Amino acid sequence: MHWSWRIWKNEYILWKDVILQSPEKGTPHINLGNAYIRRNSLDKAEKEFLSALEVNERDARAHSGLGAVYFQKGLLDEAIKKYKLITTGKPDFAPGHNNLGVVYMEKGLLDEAIKEFKTAMRLNPHFPDAYANLGLAYKRKGMLKEARDKFEKTLQLNPEYIDARKNLNEVIQLLHE
Repeated sequence: MHWSWRIWKNEYILWKDVILQSPEKGTPHINLGNAYIRRNSLDKAEKEFLSALEVNERDARAHSGLGAVYFQKGLLDEAIKKYKLITTGKPDFAPGHNNLGVVYMEKGLLDEAIKEFKTAMRLNPHFPDAYANLGLAYKRKGMLKEARDKFEKTLQLNPEYIDARKNLNEVIQLLHE
């Protein structure tokens, strides 16, 4: 028996090869799109997520990837449309609500953001990003005690959450002033 091992230089080459081997599958396009996002190659990422939607137009991962691309490109209304599509189609998907909340917060729609973060927390009480983001929304609204509580809860769930620690320290400083 002869084994042929291929060494991929990076994840782009890997996922491009998988796409060539299985062009009818959406997951390799999604994985390649996510790899492009990590490198800030947003146009290439968008192309891959759109290719994944050609395979399955209801794939929440592809819509979520497009939402992330649009958010990073500053196309907040387009990102909201994608995340609303996800939260409507999969109302119990906590990351979709969290991501929608992040876009609302970026637009300054803090009450809408808070609602989405609370929904994400209700759906997944062990989701530190939702607590951290709710803490950030409260901080921006000047609700410092509530922000402190959410950052503390974030750190209970994930003691290594650096941004939550930084925000907690800032809120504590503000409360003492």
